[in-house]
Amino acid sequence: FQFNQLEKAHLESGEQEKLEEELKTLNHAEEIKTNLGNASFILANNENALLTRLHETVQLIGKLKSYFSKAGELYDRLESSHIELKDIAVEIDQLDEKVEHNPNRATEVNERLDMIYSLQQKHRVETVDELIGIKEELQKKIDEVTSYDTEIEKLEKEVDSQKGKLEKVAAELHKSRLSVIPEMESHLTVMLRQLGMPNGKFRIDHKDTDDYTPTGIDKVIFLFSANKQSDLQDISVVASGGELSRVMLSLKSLITGSSGLPTIIFDEIDSGVSGNIADRVGNILAEMARNMQVINITHLPQIASKGKNHYKVYKKDEGDSTNTYIKLLNNEERIEEIAKLLSGKELTDAALKNARELLKNV
Repeated sequence: FQFNQLEKAHLESGEQEKLEEELKTLNHAEEIKTNLGNASFILANNENALLTRLHETVQLIGKLKSYFSKAGELYDRLESSHIELKDIAVEIDQLDEKVEHNPNRATEVNERLDMIYSLQQKHRVETVDELIGIKEELQKKIDEVTSYDTEIEKLEKEVDSQKGKLEKVAAELHKSRLSVIPEMESHLTVMLRQLGMPNGKFRIDHKDTDDYTPTGIDKVIFLFSANKQSDLQDISVVASGGELSRVMLSLKSLITGSSGLPTIIFDEIDSGVSGNIADRVGNILAEMARNMQVINITHLPQIASKGKNHYKVYKKDEGDSTNTYIKLLNNEERIEEIAKLLSGKELTDAALKNARELLKNV
């Protein structure tokens, strides 16, 4: 019903302002025509009309131009005024012809405005443009309801299309995962032995799922055992911090060759390891750095000594704030920093000697 009312109204943008202006003219038509007629009479339509007298004045001043220099400027100004007044007189006559006393038209305009005001009050708006906006919104809702079945059919087709694409991609991912599992299991087993876990076992448990998930139609669980006697279990349950670090490093070393990443960052990947194992971790990181940039955050001297560049990160209290700084170390500073990692804050000759040996072996 609301839409039908607005539709039948045939509203146009800017209509209200034009109608209100027209109604003012119609309501004052007699007064307007009287005043325009009087103005025309004064300007042009009598023996002593202003234009006639002004024309005579222009001619009088014009006769003085040849022997009175200041008359030239006066003549030009009077002539310009005469031309302007002639234009005004013509426009007044034209307006007088257009304005008419038309009670029927006034009634039509009044009725049209009353209808507009009524619609504005009903919809609590102030302009015709707002009413047009409401009508367009109602039209959209009607179209949506009208095309409901069509839209459902369209969406069902889209769902079927996307489901087909999903099935294809999920199947390809499933096949790809199955193809790399043997290589991953073998690689990680070898890597774990190199990292001091001779009895470490690693297996990938791959199961199909009933529903699609963000990771595909299969579920992958990493199974791990660090000892001969232990059964393979979910790595997130049985692995210690150090064991997790070594497994993660082994995985990263496997995927970095094919990932195409320019840089990889390790944040204390050496957590839970020390001694000879830490040295092996450092060697693996150094090997990875042959093909990409490796940034490693560590507190272990064995690993810090493997890097091509050594940055020191430190904090400094300054007034009410604590600021963090990073500094690229030169060779001597690097020796001292590694020595501190070996012996603590107090530098010893033995620690400095060990630091030089570590760097010499890189």
